[in-house]
Amino acid sequence: MKRIHPLTTGIGALAALAGCTSVQQPSKPNIVFFFADDIGTECFGCYGGVEYETPNIDALARQGIRYSNMNAQPLSSPSRVQALTGLYNDRNYVAFGYMNEDEHTFAQVAKEGGYETAIVGKWQLGRSRAMLPKLGFDEFFCSQVEMYNESRGPRQTDRYANSMWDNNGKRYDFAIYGPDTMQDYAFDFIDRKVAADKPFLLYYTEPLVHTPHTTTPDDARWDDCYDSRFTAAADTANFKSMVAYLDKQVGAMVRKLKDAGIWDNTIFIFASDNGTSTRILSKTADGQEVRGGKGEANYRGTHVPMIITWGDRLEARTADHLADLTDILPTIADIVGVEVPSDWNLDGVSLYPEICGKEPARKDLVLIHFNPLWPTTPSPKASRYAMDDDYAYFWDGRIYNYREDPEFRSALRWEDAPAALQERLAPLKARVDEMADFYPDKPGAPRKFPYKTFYDFAPPQNPF
Repeated sequence: MKRIHPLTTGIGALAALAGCTSVQQPSKPNIVFFFADDIGTECFGCYGGVEYETPNIDALARQGIRYSNMNAQPLSSPSRVQALTGLYNDRNYVAFGYMNEDEHTFAQVAKEGGYETAIVGKWQLGRSRAMLPKLGFDEFFCSQVEMYNESRGPRQTDRYANSMWDNNGKRYDFAIYGPDTMQDYAFDFIDRKVAADKPFLLYYTEPLVHTPHTTTPDDARWDDCYDSRFTAAADTANFKSMVAYLDKQVGAMVRKLKDAGIWDNTIFIFASDNGTSTRILSKTADGQEVRGGKGEANYRGTHVPMIITWGDRLEARTADHLADLTDILPTIADIVGVEVPSDWNLDGVSLYPEICGKEPARKDLVLIHFNPLWPTTPSPKASRYAMDDDYAYFWDGRIYNYREDPEFRSALRWEDAPAALQERLAPLKARVDEMADFYPDKPGAPRKFPYKTFYDFAPPQNPF
C-alpha cells in the first residue's frame, strides 16, 4: 500500500482491498470519472424520468451500483472543488470559478499510486494553465482555462460550436463541436495508456447539458440553420437533443473501453455536478412535472445521479444511503491503494468496500455549504444546511422533510419541532452550528494566488 507523505493513518484502504478478492481484483484497475454538467436525476430513465432517451446511462444502472441519494452542491464550481478535494465547501471554497492551487486532489492521489492522469473537458477553477499540473494532472485538454473571454462571440461558444480549448498549455482553434473534440482527445489518451500498459485516471468533465441550449451535430437544424449552433439561438427546445448527445457520449466511452480490452479492468463513475437548469421542466414516471433546481438550495438543486460500474463484474443493485461528492477522493484513494494522511481530514467516505460487495461505510449526514460567491453578483440563494436520510436542517432553524418536500416550500421551525425530531436532528444542527456566524454571501477562504477567474471581469449577471 503506497502512502502520501507524511506517513500517517489513512482511510482503511487495506481492508477495502482485502474485501475485493471475491471480485478477482486486478492490481490496478483504470478509473474513468465521467462528470456531467447541469443535470439532475429526473432526466434519466433509471431514476424515473420519462422525458428523455438515455439508454446508455440506463444500461449502466443495470450492471452496476445506482446511488439513489447522491448529492452535489447546487452549482458547478462549488461541486467541482468538493469533488476534487474530498472536503465540504466551508473548509476550502473561495469564490466561483476559483480554487487555490495548494489543495490536495484525487489526481495527486492517483499519481502517487502509479497512475497516469488526465482531465478532459470543463475546468472553470482558475485562469491559470500552470494550475492543472500542480493539482496532479499529467495531461489536460480543457475549456475555461485561459481563453474564456476570447472564445465567446456571435459565431463561437466557450464549449460547444466553434470553441477554443487549452491543449496542454497550447491554444486549440477551433473545435467544430467541443464535446466531439474532447472525446477524440480522451480516446487518444486511452489508446496511448493501453499501448504503454499504464493504469490511468481519466477525469472526463463533460460540458453537456449546460447552457446555452443549442443544437448538436445530430440535429437537422445543425446544418439547416447555422445560427442554431450559438448562444443567440439558445432555446430550451434543444435540451432534449443535448441530453441524447450526453447519453451518446457515455455509450461511446463504454464502447471505447470495451474495444480497448479494458472494460472489465475499469471502474467507471458517472455523476453530475448539480441539478438541472431551472428553465427546464421534465416529466417523471409518477406523473410529476419537475422543474430543475440548479442554483437552488433544495433537493432539486443537489439530488444528482451517480452510477458506478466495474466492467461486467458487479451485481446490479441500488444503494439508498447518503452519498456526496466528497466521497470521490477517498474512493479513488482506495482503488489505487494509497493511504491518505489523517491531517487531510477528509469529509468523504470511501465507496470502494461497497463496490467490492462489502458493507458500505455509511455517512451520518451531508453538509450543503452553498455560498457561491459570484464575484460580480451576490447570490440570494446562499445557504448552509445538513441532511440526513429524510430531513434538512438550515442554519436559521428551518427544517424540511426533503422526501416529501424536495423544493423546500414548507418549513418547520426548530423551536416548533417535536422533541423526538429535535433529538434526531441534533447532529445536523451541531454540524451546521460549527460555523455560528454564517450568513448568505459570507466571504470565503482567502485567495492565496494572484490569478483571476473569468468572472472577475464579467458584468453583473444572473449565474443561473
